[in-house]
Amino acid sequence: MKTSRSRKTSYCRLCPASCGVLLDLEDNQIVRVLGDAHHPISGGYTCAKGRRGADLARGPDRLTSSLRRTDTGKHVPVSVPEAVTDIAARLKAVVDEHGPESVAMFMGTQQNFAALTPPMARAWFRGTGSHKLFSTMTIDQSAKWVVQERMGTYLGGRQRFETADVWLLAGTNTLVSANGGDGDGAVVQNPSVTLREARERGLRLIVVDPRRTETAARADLHLAPRPGTDAVLFAGMLNLVLSEELYDRDFCRQYAGDLPELAAAVAGATPQMVERVCRVPEDHVRTAARMFASASRGMATTGTGVCMGPHSNLAEHLVAALNVVCGRYLREGEPVDDRSALGRSVPARAEVSPPERGFETGFRSRIGGIRAMRGELPSGILADEILEDGPDRIRALVVSGGNPAAALPDRAKAVRALESLDLLVCIDPLMSDTARLADYVIAPTMMYERDDHTMLMEAFFPIPFAQYTSPVVEAPPGAVDDWRFFFELAAASGQPLKFAGRVLDPDKPPTSPEALAMLAERGRVPFERLRTAQHGYVAGHSGSVVGPARAEGRGHRLRLLPDDVYAELVSVLSESIISAEDPAFTMRLTVRRIREAMNSVGTALDGLVPGGHNPAHLNPEDLARLGVNDGDLVMVRSKSGQLKAVARSDRTVPSGVVSMTHCFGDLDPDADPRSSGSNVNLLTGRSEGAQAINAMPTMTAVPVAVYPLPSALAK
Repeated sequence: MKTSRSRKTSYCRLCPASCGVLLDLEDNQIVRVLGDAHHPISGGYTCAKGRRGADLARGPDRLTSSLRRTDTGKHVPVSVPEAVTDIAARLKAVVDEHGPESVAMFMGTQQNFAALTPPMARAWFRGTGSHKLFSTMTIDQSAKWVVQERMGTYLGGRQRFETADVWLLAGTNTLVSANGGDGDGAVVQNPSVTLREARERGLRLIVVDPRRTETAARADLHLAPRPGTDAVLFAGMLNLVLSEELYDRDFCRQYAGDLPELAAAVAGATPQMVERVCRVPEDHVRTAARMFASASRGMATTGTGVCMGPHSNLAEHLVAALNVVCGRYLREGEPVDDRSALGRSVPARAEVSPPERGFETGFRSRIGGIRAMRGELPSGILADEILEDGPDRIRALVVSGGNPAAALPDRAKAVRALESLDLLVCIDPLMSDTARLADYVIAPTMMYERDDHTMLMEAFFPIPFAQYTSPVVEAPPGAVDDWRFFFELAAASGQPLKFAGRVLDPDKPPTSPEALAMLAERGRVPFERLRTAQHGYVAGHSGSVVGPARAEGRGHRLRLLPDDVYAELVSVLSESIISAEDPAFTMRLTVRRIREAMNSVGTALDGLVPGGHNPAHLNPEDLARLGVNDGDLVMVRSKSGQLKAVARSDRTVPSGVVSMTHCFGDLDPDADPRSSGSNVNLLTGRSEGAQAINAMPTMTAVPVAVYPLPSALAK
């Protein structure tokens, strides 16, 4: 039989970069993934995991049918209609007996890369009447929400990387993660070329990271603070900017409040103190502050290395304050930073939306009195919401595009919680750790098997751009689009489903292109024109400028130093950050990203991740001190637990630090880390402390001790 060959155009959906790809097909199978050189924003770039994207769909572990767990614990195939009917009935039984708050949903990162899934999943969840909504946002980025709720938001927009002459990246290794932090489109697409071209036009780069990362190696200035001391470093930079009067007087006069109070509060964060606490030379602190403040345009942006650490709410607030006092925002009359193409454009105005402090008024959990923020409860209390007895204890959980068994802090507790549920439903194309515990595993279509467009990723693009793709290959007969599962579940439950501003008829489901068109109907790009744009569509800038403040918006100021921020700042600058150290745990575990995986996606793909595991990277001096050779097994312990890991010599890691990647490991705690890796969340939990407001446990800069593993235990 003659082989059918063809080439199709699409885009990758494994991370926010949304790189354009060319797919070579043979008999309805993708045999090669290439970068699309004609793509307007990725320009032919692809990463290692993107080039293996087809293997995720056709690999031996791909689920081609949904599964139901039997009474014996075995998973057996089940049709989607039967699964939907059963799940709806079981959810109704839970709600009838325990009320709507006994139902919860966890939204994972991968859900966001299918345009229809988040709005449809949320629409279903609204119909349950529950407030128990969780997502990966509150695993690693919720400090950014806290800052906006306490400081307020400037509605004119922020300065852009493309026109900046300085940029500060903290806790993000953009050359590996393709993320410049804060969802601002900085160094996301084709990161190496983007950064090189920016440096060639004169941009000066400051990188804050304990490790000499790939991005730090290209920086004009690399600050390597002791893990967990970010807040002190940023307080020190603010002190220099304010005391040397390098701040933007005009912007602060119009839009910033508490400036004198902030200056007084950070006055104790002298360069000498920063060097003592952070171990950053005081001349480097001065150079960084002056380099950043003396530039005319540019931002300080952060990644998970800041958000997941101790004092993360304060550290993020101080970074935001640094941007404010240096006036790194668009002014009235400047061209608007509007990257909307399919999404609705929001007018930019030179005014401040005041702090809302929604965490003081949102739905109140019985766990520590923690309140919902932006409609979500923090994932740090999800296990407690399941395990702690009470009238509204979570008894049923639906997981969309995530793997909480691998991602949640305090791994053992999280697994115990998931195992105790009356009903666990997981939408996953693979038997992830969470799927293995589930009562139902819904097998979804994968990225090259569905209609899609880039509306949800527009904030990450450097220009107003959109792309549509139709299915490139056929999905397995037993797979279903994620969004359609939620549509059918709502219909089977008798719930109204409001989507894109209208209530959908449960008897007349839209097609995927129809639903995508509904989402994009307020955008600037006609949907039919988008569908014919083979390499995507550049919308062009709208021509809008930042408008003047409205009458009701005048007088509002960004709060640089609310009372709760001041209290934490005073505590941190008292140097308790050092005095509270436990001599039994003198090393620090820090997080790191790898090119080959996006959180838990790609970690199990054969041959993709070097070695197939996540080593414990240590400085050669520490290995020698421990009497450990490269490749030996070590035991890493914290107050919360312990894990076995493969030691790896790494000169980019400073002495006293252990650097590991999250989301590896097996459910079996005795599994060999040389094959499955080590789950870092065995070391995390409330024993290391949690943030107020967002219950965020410390997940990087975790105090640990490292020991050689006796040969008998290493087997």
